[in-house]
Formats: sequence, C-alpha cells, structure tokens
Amino acid sequence: MTTYQWVTLGLGALGFLITWTGMWFGAGRFVEQMRAEFKKHIGDELDKIIVKMEAMEARFDTDQKAQDHNFGEVGAAMRQYIADIEKKVREVEIYGRDNYVKIPDFEKAIDRMGETIKGAVTDLKEDMRRILRSPN
Repeated sequence: MTTYQWVTLGLGALGFLITWTGMWFGAGRFVEQMRAEFKKHIGDELDKIIVKMEAMEARFDTDQKAQDHNFGEVGAAMRQYIADIEKKVREVEIYGRDNYVKIPDFEKAIDRMGETIKGAVTDLKEDMRRILRSPN
C-alpha cells in the first residue's frame, strides 16, 4: 500500500471516527436538551398544580370558616329555643298552680259528688219500690 492509500484510509477512518463521535456528542446534547425540556415542562405543570392546590386550600378554609360560623349560629339558635321552651313550661306550671283545682278543694268536690250520687241512688231505690208496690 502506498502512502497515498494509507493517508486516504487514515482520513476515511478519521472521518468515520469524527462522524460517530460527533453523532454521540450530538445525541448526548439532544438527550440533555430533551431532559431539560421535560424538567421545565414538569416543573411548570407542578407549579400549576401547586397553585390550584393552594386555591383549593384557601377555598376550603373559607368554606370551613363559614360552616363553623353557621354551626355556631345553630348552637345559639338551639340554646335560645331551649330557653324559650323552659320559659313557656314555667309559665304553664305557674298557670296550672294558680288556676287549677287544689287537692283539698278537689277532695271536697269528690265528697260532695259522692253524697249527691248516694242521694240520687237512694231516690231511685225509693222510686223503684214505689213503682213495684203500686197495683197499676
């Protein structure tokens, strides 16, 4: 082989080596750029998700405060309702105490009613005897 052939072969091998090295270098840069793009894209999406989560958390906090306030209002309304019922029951107790029959008065009325019934039964007995004795 002549020098010219060796130089041509060497240049071909060198060109082949430079081409493949350049391709590996280019592929590495391409992969690195893709990795950086994906990282950036994932970071952007993560930022969007975090912003949405923070907005949802703020809305949840607002809703929770409103619910706490409303439930506090329910408790206050229940306490007021119970107080009103207790007041009404007390009024009914006092009305019953003042307006209904007392036990001694009730016992007197029962005794009078008993005497009246006894008198009525006695009168009925006498009327029945008289009817049975009469010849009609």
